[in-house]
Amino acid sequence: MDNRGFWKYAIVALSVFLLLAISVLLIWRQRPETVSYARPAMGTLVEITLMERERERFDEAVDAAVGEIERLEALLSSYRPDSDISRINRNAGKGPLPVSPDTFEVTKEALRIAGLTNGAFDPTVGALAGVWGPSGEMGIVPSKEKVERLLGLVDYRGVMLDEKGPSIALAREGMSLNLGGVAKGYIIGKAAEELKARGVARGIVRAGGDMVVFQDNGKPFTIGIKHPRKEGLLGELYIENGTAPTSGDYERFFEKDGVRYHHILDPRTGFPARGTQAVTLAAEDPTTADALATGVFVMGPARGMELIERLEGVEGLIVDEAGAVRASSGFKGKIY
Repeated sequence: MDNRGFWKYAIVALSVFLLLAISVLLIWRQRPETVSYARPAMGTLVEITLMERERERFDEAVDAAVGEIERLEALLSSYRPDSDISRINRNAGKGPLPVSPDTFEVTKEALRIAGLTNGAFDPTVGALAGVWGPSGEMGIVPSKEKVERLLGLVDYRGVMLDEKGPSIALAREGMSLNLGGVAKGYIIGKAAEELKARGVARGIVRAGGDMVVFQDNGKPFTIGIKHPRKEGLLGELYIENGTAPTSGDYERFFEKDGVRYHHILDPRTGFPARGTQAVTLAAEDPTTADALATGVFVMGPARGMELIERLEGVEGLIVDEAGAVRASSGFKGKIY
């Protein structure tokens, strides 16, 4: 090979090498990366998983999302004495109290779901906190007499809203608003909005039994459904954008004399709801789905599934007290 042939070959080889290198670089840059963050909040661990090319945006986006979680928790938590909820409860029976727009919005949706479930979900079940603890964590079984004395204070129809304020009033002294069954969904939904507003294209926000997923490429997430009695998974759920909350009797519970006492109270009896081990829903709005999962759990498998089938855009899976699994007609997933 003469010098001209050598240099011609070298130039072609170098060009091919550079093209291959550029192609590999582009593929590497376009490959989605997954980064996970965990922050304590709302009495649990909030996990944020992001999948997007521009990794340098992740920290800023997560900081904004966590800031929104902390802001809303300060308003909606029953554990904080200066929260809107604590102020409303101290003011029970004394007239309306001005609240933030977020508190008003969450309470309004809680009351809507209370009506939809005929009171199976009731945000005034907080009146029973004195005998069970704010989340049923006292570990003692109160007497039926103690519970029944408080049942008269559990009635969502005694929560009065005024949009002009906005303000909220509780009709009777001793009533207590507890948004624990709905606020978590609202909060993680707002956190996901903060992430999307900062350019995150695909991600998951999880807090306890609540989860929001979002993406823009049409490929659904596969969400594992925990078995309520065994190690491992019961099945899986496929969802593209939306929420997948779970309510179960295995999240916070204690046992006494062979009976399981968990944190999901039946507003009609004042004792833990019976007949259901777990409920997992798939829906678009995390606030609605969070409250609805609790309501369906309390309603029981038959009535709960009837409600799911009536609601547009809501699908679900219910595990009854014997461990039998039933899924709604439009449920997208797999039962193992």
